[in-house]
Amino acid sequence: MIKTAEGLKIESLTKPVPGELHHAHCSGVVAFPDGEIFVVFYWAIQEANRKQKIFAVRKKPGADWSKPEIIMSHPRMMTGNPAIWIAPDTGRLWLFYVNSPGGWAACNPRCVYSDDRGKNWSKPKLIYPFISRGIKNPPIITKTGRYVLPAYIEFRDYFSVFYLSDDKGKTWKERGRVKIPDNEVPTTVLKDRKRTWGRLVLQPTVVERNDGLLWALMRAARPVGKMYQTESNDNGETWSDAKPYILPNPGGGFHMTRLQSGNLAIIYNHAPVPEANHGFERNPLSVVISDDDGKTWKWRRNIMEAMEDNVHQRIGGYPTMMQGADGVIHATWTFDHPGELAGQKVGFSDIYYTAFTESWIKKKAFFAEPWES
Repeated sequence: MIKTAEGLKIESLTKPVPGELHHAHCSGVVAFPDGEIFVVFYWAIQEANRKQKIFAVRKKPGADWSKPEIIMSHPRMMTGNPAIWIAPDTGRLWLFYVNSPGGWAACNPRCVYSDDRGKNWSKPKLIYPFISRGIKNPPIITKTGRYVLPAYIEFRDYFSVFYLSDDKGKTWKERGRVKIPDNEVPTTVLKDRKRTWGRLVLQPTVVERNDGLLWALMRAARPVGKMYQTESNDNGETWSDAKPYILPNPGGGFHMTRLQSGNLAIIYNHAPVPEANHGFERNPLSVVISDDDGKTWKWRRNIMEAMEDNVHQRIGGYPTMMQGADGVIHATWTFDHPGELAGQKVGFSDIYYTAFTESWIKKKAFFAEPWES
């Protein structure tokens, strides 16, 4: 049984087109100052399909969601993993994404910007000229005005990297190649793999802490079961080795952001660690708040959860969120569900959306077990 949090309105922004569009994934969301919401995602018949394109929907205050429209594609390569961001210093809308001739390991990252809310876009700019670089989460701007874009290397295994821009996105330089030290690779991984070099962390999400350090949390490859962390004390030029963090991770993406209150929030899957024999699924979908820069997490709510014995459902994949000028937090994620086509069972993935406030999250203290009920 799938349970959604009381008081939340959850909407599906996509609907499968049988035989054409089955897999919508890796969404991003922004809210403009007047309350208009803009959501992006990639969509294709299956993941990493050559015809994969980036779509967008929007919703003006008091109106319905628009129909999905293609905003970025390539005639010969798949296009995917969009991250959307409104630069606080210029108000410019940025879209970061990848192109690939086939598969995620062959991706290279690109960016475009729009000065009319995504109706028209600049000419695509390569962030990195070669392959094997991926995108998942949007950048931040530091107190010095530097843009810091979290990214990762995906080729056989995974590293986390960061792209830095000191000219408002005109040029980018790559820094970091974060990994777990070889002698600290978890025994669960050593048992699962014939070889390892500590290349196990990817899809970082980054904030600037109150002490001035940059701090990133990373998805960890299966079967690690935990988020990993890294930090930089020189504005992103160098990064520490990856170390385990206190929150679980089932091998899926997540997103961290700083709220207007100054508190940190993460939207993620509070899935049991491997010892719980959970199956590494992206369930439940949780959001947590810290008032001490991530040392502890005092509040947590489950947005959606699926509680069935021996059934592992991916109901909350790749969540992301941002807070609008009015304080409302907008969240999107991937919801997987079964379907049928020509008498055959198939899997569909759609983009879901909801909105809530920081005070709503704070109605429940942090709890360590997966299920809120």
